[in-house]
Amino acid sequence: MSTKELKQEVKEVALAQGADLVGVVSVKDLPEHKEGITRILPSAKSVVVVVAKHSLASISSANNQVAQFDTIHTYGQSEKAAHGAARFLESRGAPAVAVPAFIPLDMAAPKKGMRGEICWRRAGVRAGLGSYGENGLLVTREFGSATRISGVVTAAELEGDPPVEKDVCDHCMRCVEVCPAKALSGEGKINKKLCGDVIFEHGFRYFQRLVEGIAKGQYEEMREIIEGEGLRDMWQTFMTGNYYYCFKCQAQCPASDLYTIENL
Repeated sequence: MSTKELKQEVKEVALAQGADLVGVVSVKDLPEHKEGITRILPSAKSVVVVVAKHSLASISSANNQVAQFDTIHTYGQSEKAAHGAARFLESRGAPAVAVPAFIPLDMAAPKKGMRGEICWRRAGVRAGLGSYGENGLLVTREFGSATRISGVVTAAELEGDPPVEKDVCDHCMRCVEVCPAKALSGEGKINKKLCGDVIFEHGFRYFQRLVEGIAKGQYEEMREIIEGEGLRDMWQTFMTGNYYYCFKCQAQCPASDLYTIENL
């Protein structure tokens, strides 16, 4: 089998396993991640990027649990596609590793669970799946930024896909304007502290505050968390593995609107 045929087949496998878009980028075209990639797989030559689309209606809902439920599904689709592609490549004699789209992540310093081994947005741009939005996310022609991304590192030397020639983002700034935390300032710039305070409302920081308060004997100060909705919401977060509480910049992308209109 030629490398061209192998590339086409692995894309077909990923699509059949739940991906909505698939692209390929050479490891040499991701120099920022070369060290991390070779730590995952020393013989790595290519990265297969898989994208799964959200239900735009779900992440636009005022019911956050509905949006979280769709996020769990969408991450699951991208992860299933990545594992399917990796198993296929290995069946063809090419070592391959599916790399997380979400958790588990390296929790040690300096990443502290905030960055994965590969920036999938960057990989998606360089694999020709879209361009950067003002929100810093990958914006695709097909689904706007209403997507989740995962992928595969493989020793197979697959030809990379060309980057898009035309900027997909129309720079309307709707994502910046709608951000409730005022964490976006355009040109992909994100104040991660401001964003994190909203998007991870009952995530690790909330848990850390509770543990610290209990350790210091601050029961009265922690009463609001322990007896209120906070502890119950955090328990649900631990059970589902999903702690996102904001989807506005993804849901407001005009390219995402186009995806909805075309699918009515």
